[in-house]
Amino acid sequence: MFWELFRKYRAIFISVLIFFICDAAVVTYNYLNSSKLEASAVSINLSGRQRMLSQRTTKVLLSLQEDARTGASQEADLKELALVVDLFDTTLKGFRDGAMVTGGDGKPVFLVRVETDNAHQIVKNAYEIWNPYLEKLQPLLKGSRFSSEELVGAVSYARANNLKLLGLMNDLTTDLEQSASQRAKWLQIVQIVFLVVVIMNVLYTVFKSIRDLMEGDRALTKARKETEEILGTVKEGLFLLDREYKIGSQYSESLKDVLRREVAPETPFLPILEAMVSKEVYESATDYIELLFGDRVKEALITSLNPLSQVEVRGKEGDSSHYLSFNFNRVLEGGKIAHLLVTVQDVTELVQLGAQLEAAKGLSRVEVEVLLKMLNTDASVLRQFLDNVGKGLAQINERLRSEDDSEQARLHLLNHIMRIVHGIKGEAAALGVELFEDYAHGFEKELVGMREKGEVRGEDMVRITVLLDGFYERLASITNIAEKMAGASGGDSDAKFLKAFTDGAQGLVARIAGDEQKEATVVFDVDDIARLPRRVANELNSVAIQLLRNAVKHGIETPAEREAQGKEANGEIFVECKETGRDQYEFTVRDDGRGISVNRIRETLVQKGLFTKEEADALSVDEVMMQLFEPGFSTAEEADRDAGHGVGLDVVAEKVMQLRGYLTLNSKAKAFTEFKIHFSY
Repeated sequence: MFWELFRKYRAIFISVLIFFICDAAVVTYNYLNSSKLEASAVSINLSGRQRMLSQRTTKVLLSLQEDARTGASQEADLKELALVVDLFDTTLKGFRDGAMVTGGDGKPVFLVRVETDNAHQIVKNAYEIWNPYLEKLQPLLKGSRFSSEELVGAVSYARANNLKLLGLMNDLTTDLEQSASQRAKWLQIVQIVFLVVVIMNVLYTVFKSIRDLMEGDRALTKARKETEEILGTVKEGLFLLDREYKIGSQYSESLKDVLRREVAPETPFLPILEAMVSKEVYESATDYIELLFGDRVKEALITSLNPLSQVEVRGKEGDSSHYLSFNFNRVLEGGKIAHLLVTVQDVTELVQLGAQLEAAKGLSRVEVEVLLKMLNTDASVLRQFLDNVGKGLAQINERLRSEDDSEQARLHLLNHIMRIVHGIKGEAAALGVELFEDYAHGFEKELVGMREKGEVRGEDMVRITVLLDGFYERLASITNIAEKMAGASGGDSDAKFLKAFTDGAQGLVARIAGDEQKEATVVFDVDDIARLPRRVANELNSVAIQLLRNAVKHGIETPAEREAQGKEANGEIFVECKETGRDQYEFTVRDDGRGISVNRIRETLVQKGLFTKEEADALSVDEVMMQLFEPGFSTAEEADRDAGHGVGLDVVAEKVMQLRGYLTLNSKAKAFTEFKIHFSY
């Protein structure tokens, strides 16, 4: 049997054999060269680092000299000198002998010995400069007990030889790059030769195969012509499926467009289906097709069981998912099932239309719920909230148009957007407008995910733009209603504003306390807010929302904890706004909770990798407290819609700056935490 196949398809067998031989040879050659190219990349990277280290050594020596002149501490510079000298010395030895060294990412990496005679000479010349240099540096490397003459000697030697050493490292980098380039050229030549051989082999195989197939094509031309006109005009995908689950030789031209995949006669259908649908659907479909090929069950009885009716399918890489509907009918020959006639239709538009209708219904329900809550909210307060949302979104939109597209600029922009979105979320929570609160929370979670990646890419900016559009849609959906409510309202009174301020704060505290299984109430003394311009009062409202959320989430203990400390089970938060002088005000938020744990903040700083333990322990209490206002910092173990993203106090700091005021923070363990904002207008 094998020899018959070999004689019949000898050209194909030989072509495949030649291909595998060439492929194996090229793969082996590529593998050997890739390891060398990888080593070359490490060498080039570290030789470049040597140039930088030589400059850093001179810079540290000059800094030590300046420290000696001014009497400043030399400890940091001596540590820097020891690190730089050790890196340069061990790396230079690696170039000379080959050794494990510290890589550019701080991890151990093997540095191979330089290969060319020119590189060996460069390393040798470098040692002629470096060894005396290292000898002059030894007194400095041993600690702070060195004479000024030893320091002057080292600086003088650095001034005289730094450029020479830098030049040698430049020459070494150039030599390594030339060696790597030569290897790459040889690799390209080998690949080109392989490609030429493969193309010639393929051309020969194609030519031979075409010649052999032409005879068979002549016999099939007549039968194929009779079906081409029919299959060419059918809009749906149409094909026959045999008992081996293979696609028949005749199928509609639309099939590949409907499936969005290339198909051919005798192509197994199940692998195509498996690549398109989920595992559960695939398993159900195989059982269903098996039932259709069986003689025991009537076709009409199992039609309703079809799992491939309006099924979501995955597109190929780069394509979006879509929906197809597969219909199966038995084809009988001599009373027995010979094939299944399969019809495939793209029903994506139909499914999407249905989804859009459901979404529209859902949005309508949400808008009705929002409307009902809005009816219980002071129209002027709601109007101010919507105005704040509009201004915040406009700020984001304006910043997104910034011409500065550097990575650092994108990170600053991300933090700015997070503060705006967090502020919107807080105000929406206080008013009970869940349409905005939920969307802002989802927006914020995506922003946190972008920030935690460590870099903000261009596609993240595109995603932010899409999320911003969603915000605008929600704003537009209720603005008209709010305007009508404002037209019907009785004006913008201070009493209504104060009531909205206190009611919103109480509602927010009650909701968060309920989520946290705590008890808390708010005591207000804020009548003086009515004397402030509404713009300033709104800023204080935003500050209060953030500080109240912070107080309930982090400050107030559970009833059991409070009773164990001899406190009332119900926590109390005091909010006060007092005029302290002519146009001078003091805004206070104080809770009687657990207070701020400086040690807990230090532990969090170390856990997050922001400081080493030694650095964290060296921070003063005020410096530790200031970390609470850094973007992204939070002591919460888990993030939720009320805490954990490190945005709340960041927003407070920004609002205080906008008020041109200053903030004082006072706290006592197991007693209280108090924020005071002093400002004038």
